[in-house]
Amino acid sequence: MAVKSIKQDYVFPNDITSMMETFKEMVNFCIKIGLQENISTLKKFSSLHYKDLSQFDIQSKYKLTAMSQAMGRLAQRKRDMRKGNAPKSPYVSKPYLVSCYGFMITGMLLSFPISNDDKFLVKLNEYTTSQLENVEPRSFTITSNSLSISVRKQVGQIIPENIIGVDRNLRNITISTSNESIMYNTNKLLLIKENTSHVISSFKRFDVRVKRHFQQRLGNRRSRRVQQHLHKISKDVVERAVESKSMIIFEDLKGIRKLYRKGNGQGNKYRRKLNSWSFYELQRQIAYKAEWEGIPVDFVDPKRTSQLCPICGGRLQEDRFHRRKLLCINCKKSMDRDVIASMNIAYKGWSRFCHPRGLLVEAMKGNVKYLQPLILRVDGSKLVEAQARAIKLTEPLTAYLGLRRLT
Repeated sequence: MAVKSIKQDYVFPNDITSMMETFKEMVNFCIKIGLQENISTLKKFSSLHYKDLSQFDIQSKYKLTAMSQAMGRLAQRKRDMRKGNAPKSPYVSKPYLVSCYGFMITGMLLSFPISNDDKFLVKLNEYTTSQLENVEPRSFTITSNSLSISVRKQVGQIIPENIIGVDRNLRNITISTSNESIMYNTNKLLLIKENTSHVISSFKRFDVRVKRHFQQRLGNRRSRRVQQHLHKISKDVVERAVESKSMIIFEDLKGIRKLYRKGNGQGNKYRRKLNSWSFYELQRQIAYKAEWEGIPVDFVDPKRTSQLCPICGGRLQEDRFHRRKLLCINCKKSMDRDVIASMNIAYKGWSRFCHPRGLLVEAMKGNVKYLQPLILRVDGSKLVEAQARAIKLTEPLTAYLGLRRLT
C-alpha cells in the first residue's frame, strides 16, 4: 500500500480553532503522563489513562487519536535516545486536529463531526478533488490555515529492467541511465539560502519577539522555495524511471552533518553552506513519489564511487586543466566527476540487484559498441515536462557502468 498526503490552504473559523486548541492540550496531557510513567505504547496508555481524558470537552474519537499522536511522539523520542541523538521536546506547540474516524468525503466536500449533532463542511479545490480519485482516504489533519488528507492505494511494484543512479551534490544533481547522464543545476538553491541569510542578518531591531517572527517568516519562505525547486527535479526523475521501468539507486549517506562542525578547521561560510545542503529532502521526495508509482528505491555504499573509472575500473586522477574532471590513464578519457559517481552508483545497484538474474548481462553485451551516453544539462529551476536539450560529449563514452569489468 502506497501512502501520501494531499494538502490545500484553508482558513478555519474560531470555533474550529478552539477545538484544535483543546486537541493540542489533550496531546500534551498524554505526553506528560507518558513521560512520568515511562509509557510509549497506545495499548498500555489507553488501558490505564483513557478515563483521565474525560476532563476534555471533545468527542471520544478525537481522544483516541490524541493518545495515538502522543505515544507516537514518545516512541520517536525513545528511538532518538537509543541512537545517541539529542531528543527534541515531544510537546506540541501549535494547535491542530487529527482524526481517522467519522469523516466523509462527498464530491468536493469534506465533512467531520464537531459535536454529536453538528458537522463542519470544508470545500475542496479542484486539485485536491482530482487527487482523490481512485484512492482510499485514511485520515485528515487540519491546522489554523491548512488541510491535509492522507490517502493510500494498492500499487504493484514493477520488475526493474534498468537502473538509474542518483548522485547528490551541492551545486548539481546527476543521474545516469543506460544511455545518458542528466545533470540538474541547483545553483539557485545556494542563492536562495545565501540571500535569506543576508536578509536575516540585516535585521537590526532590538526586539526579540519581532526578530523571531521575522526569522520564522523568511525561513518558511526559504523552505517552500527549496522544496518546490526539488519537487520539479524529483518529479522528472520518477517520470524517467516509469518510462524506462528503472530502479532508482541512491548513495547511503550517513554522518554528513558531523563532518562540518565548529572546530574542524573550516570557515563559517563553508560550514553554513554545507550544513544547509538539502541532500535528504530530494531523497524523501523521490522515495514517496517512486513508491506511489511502484518504482523500487534502494541504497548502495558510496565508497570509491568517485575514484574508479566506470569503464575499466582503474584508478582515476585529477585533471590538471579541468577542476571538475577526472582522468583515466588506461582509457585516456577525461570525464566529469559527478557523472562518474552517478555511473558507478548505477553500476553498483545493477550488479547488486539485477545482475544475479543474468538477463541484463546477456541483453547488453551485444550492444556495448552502440552505447554512446549523452550528458543532458538541465536547469532545475526552469525544468518542464518537455525533453531537455542534449549536449553531446566531444568524446562519447564507449561503454556503460563498467561492463568491461564483467567480461
